[in-house]
Amino acid sequence: MPPKVYFVSAKDDHGVSLPDKMSRLLDAADIGKGISKGDLVAIKLHVGEPGNLSFVPPQLVRRVVDKVRAVGGNPFLTDANTLYVGQRSNGVNHAMAAISNGFGVEVTGAPFIVADGLTGQDYVGVSMPGPFIREAKIASAIARADAVISVAHFKGHQLSGFGGTLKNLGMGSASRAGKQVQHSDLKPRTNQERCVGCGRCVRYCPAEAIALVDRRAEADWGKCIGCGECVVVCRHKAMQINWDEGAPGSMQRRMAEYAAAALAGKEGKTGFVNVAIRISPNCDCNPVNDIPVVSDIGLLASHDPVALDQASSDMVVRAAGAPGGACCDVGEHEDKFKSVFPNTDWNTQLEHAEAIGLGSREYELVELMR
Repeated sequence: MPPKVYFVSAKDDHGVSLPDKMSRLLDAADIGKGISKGDLVAIKLHVGEPGNLSFVPPQLVRRVVDKVRAVGGNPFLTDANTLYVGQRSNGVNHAMAAISNGFGVEVTGAPFIVADGLTGQDYVGVSMPGPFIREAKIASAIARADAVISVAHFKGHQLSGFGGTLKNLGMGSASRAGKQVQHSDLKPRTNQERCVGCGRCVRYCPAEAIALVDRRAEADWGKCIGCGECVVVCRHKAMQINWDEGAPGSMQRRMAEYAAAALAGKEGKTGFVNVAIRISPNCDCNPVNDIPVVSDIGLLASHDPVALDQASSDMVVRAAGAPGGACCDVGEHEDKFKSVFPNTDWNTQLEHAEAIGLGSREYELVELMR
């Protein structure tokens, strides 16, 4: 029997608020099952880069916190520091970003703890039998937690097609060194004709591999660590992925194996939620967010992370493109993520996650409040 994925629509057709719908979803999916009294429960989320407003609303996270407390768990919110040089690349600024975006204990009911410490070096080595990863560097607060509940904002992503539960766990639970391992094959290239010399890539490069020469970006690929942040932050598409290396597929496979490592030893003490609203074309790591690719869909939950991401992506693909957005001319049942990122096959992360036993791409959708 395929795993169940529970779904509640974002549409206001029952007079029930979205936070109340989240509570009903968590109850129906029995998120919190297996949590024992006193368990330290990591609620893995993304607090959003300051300037971005498409992240999961903290009021929805509060309902997850309340659910964990109701079953006797001791919840905390957490995320690992970023590899790129932004406002979440160290523990102090990361914690301040969480507060500024509304994830203080006053709103969420639980403290935010940076998972890999002050400088991103606090991690636990987790053995993995995967073809790509032999030992994953998992942020210590996640590795040492008794249970993990992922609350992911479902959206597009330039390097993985979409970002959902697998990315929230795989890339998001990795220490900075673990993130670098996952990106290690990615070496961008520079389109000098598009470069305007704005210097954003210089400021965001964690390896100091890029400099402005005669008002054009020039990179020292010997220093490049393959994080891909220059590609993400460049607003003029001057920094581009070198697709000939096949790096995006490798990154997705490593990411799936890291997701498995983040859940290792927590069998029966995990739960997964995708928040499919404000479905932006790019990751919440950007300091801005674009018009959504489709209208708000709703909330989904499951005990199978692969089934959850598959169901979420299916719903986005089936939806019509949102007016004024990157997919405004993309019709129903057309691949929205492929339209925005034509060189990225998002199926790779799901195929590999299923192949390593992380979950099933088959699922039974259970729609609530119909």
